[in-house]
Order: sequence, then structure tokens, then C-alpha cells
Amino acid sequence: MKFISIMLLGLALASISSAAVDDHIRAQAFYLESSEVSFVSESLKPGLFPQFIDHSGHTSGTFNQRYWINSDYATSIDAPVLFHICGEGNAEQGYFLNDNALVWAKALGARVVYLEHRYYGQSLPFADLSSDHMQYLTLDNVLEDMANFQKLISASNGWLGKWISIGGSYSGTLSALYRQRHPELVVGALASSAPMISGIGQSSGTSFDVSYLSSIKPTSTSSARQWAYQACTTFGFWQAMGPGYNSTLQKPSAWLCQQVFGNINLVDNNGYNQNYNLPFISNSPNAPSNILFTYGSNDVWTKIGLATQTNLNTGITIQMISGAGHHEDLNAPTSSDNAQIIAARNTFLVLAKKWLQLKR
Repeated sequence: MKFISIMLLGLALASISSAAVDDHIRAQAFYLESSEVSFVSESLKPGLFPQFIDHSGHTSGTFNQRYWINSDYATSIDAPVLFHICGEGNAEQGYFLNDNALVWAKALGARVVYLEHRYYGQSLPFADLSSDHMQYLTLDNVLEDMANFQKLISASNGWLGKWISIGGSYSGTLSALYRQRHPELVVGALASSAPMISGIGQSSGTSFDVSYLSSIKPTSTSSARQWAYQACTTFGFWQAMGPGYNSTLQKPSAWLCQQVFGNINLVDNNGYNQNYNLPFISNSPNAPSNILFTYGSNDVWTKIGLATQTNLNTGITIQMISGAGHHEDLNAPTSSDNAQIIAARNTFLVLAKKWLQLKR
């Protein structure tokens, strides 16, 4: 009976994290519609940035955070920068091989900068993922990682160009929140397939075996444990087990979180939505602006995005992409792209040019 309980624990918690873990493992075979766009740069080698473990007090030391810079299409120190935010996974070079940001960079004469997410890949503050060590995996720290990195990397390289953040899925959420938090640093943001409403997410049709248990251990090298921790403490993007499943899932999910991570501060869905979602649907003086949200009609995560929200503030643009799945507009062009995907990419390019012309 104990074995069955542990097995069910692993299977249920898997529904919290499995889909998000694989969001950014994109296919590397693609067809180039437009020639002369290089998706592999010889200079695209990782750098290491000394990042604060905790931005609230700067007393916990630093860790090495990986980043990549592609300057193939930048023509001067005034070149704009597309800040491609990496999400919940290992940001190896393969992550960049199918990235439409490079198409946009060529059109804009821009650099593309990638920053690996703390606690993922090789950007690890600690050698293990114990609950005590994971206390610094917070949304505030993630957003301040981006700000601290952007300011110092610009200063060290003498860059004077304006920055635009981009991301898809969870990193799309970060892109939007970064523009909200630091409008002085980025003039606009693209948030593709970004879940913005804390609570029940997609219905999971994936099956899991008991080997998932090993992926949530503190010594695991996968990214399942980290994302489960973020779901438990910050986002609450719970996945239901079938269509129509409602918020009753949250109580057993909270119990599962405590079984895996111990006595942690569990996510407050209402508090998250109040602090991070409400500003996007109100016309307050501090409401965020210059943000493009794109959502695919075939994407199960669209329902916890902003596509169906009313009273969005006037600085927000929503574009639905008919026939598209999860953040397909961020992928490099393929022969199977429909007209709506192509149009969404063009919408961002038009808006990006407009944002870059605005005074700071």
C-alpha cells in the first residue's frame, strides 16, 4: 500500500510539471523560406555571468549564470537587442537552432541575447536541489536576474541600443512580466502562448511511469523538480487529469507539494493573479504597455492566457493564430506554416520597429 501511495504521488505530481519541461525541446529539422539567415553562429558560445543568488539582500553570494550572444546581424553599438528569455530547461545551443528571433534580428539589424534560467541547465546556485537550496527560486529573483544581467552586459560591451524581450510559454510569461516590472529596460515585449492566470491549466493526456519518481529527487539532473517547485510555490499552473476538471484539484496538489518539498509556502492563486495578472486587465496609470500576446487556437494553454480576457489595457495587443499550437510563431519558418503564423511573425516585426522608434 505504501508503494502504491508513493507511485500515485509521483504520477500526480508529474501532471504539474511534465508538459512545461518539454516546451522548449523543439524540432531541429526545419525548412528555410528565406535564404541568408544563419541559424548556427560560430561565435555562439556560452559566457558566464556572476549572478546574485538572492537579489533581496545580496548577502548569499553569487553563482555562474550562462548566456549567449549572437551579433551576426548587429551593425553598431546602437543596434537593438532581442532578449530571448530562456525558460524551464537546459539552454544548450540546440535550443537556438529553431528560433525565429534570428529572422527578426536580420530584419532589425539586431543582436539576440539568451539568458539561461536560474536553477536550470548549468546555471545552478547549488550542487543539489534540496528544498532549503531551492528557496531562492522565486519569480522576483528570476526577473531581477534579467535586469541585473541586462544592465551589466550592456555596460561592459558599451551597447547603446534598445532592448525588446521575447519568450514563449513560461518564458513568454516572464517576457510580459519583465516589461511590466522594468519598462525602463525594455521598450516592448513578445509573449507567445504565455499562461498568465494562476490556477487550473491544461488537461493532461500524457501517461507516466514510475521512473518519474527519480526526476523529482534533490539529486536529479532533470528539470522536473525545479518546475514542480515553481508550480507549488509561485504559479499553480496545475494540470487537470481530464476535461472539465476544476479547482478541486488544488487541494490534493498542495498536499503533493508538501510531500515532496516539505514545509514550503504554497502558491496563493488569488494573490498571484492580483499582483501579476490584474495590471494587464486594468487601465491604471502604471499598466504595462507595448506587449504583444500571441496565442494558437490549437494550444490547450490558451485558456489561461489573456486571449479571452476583457477590459485589457490599451497598451496590450492580442493576436490569435488560427490553426497554431504552442508558441509556433517563435519557431523558424517551415514549409508547413499557415498564413496566420506568418502574419503573427510580421505583426511582431511591425510593432518592434514602432517600439524601437519611441523615445525612452
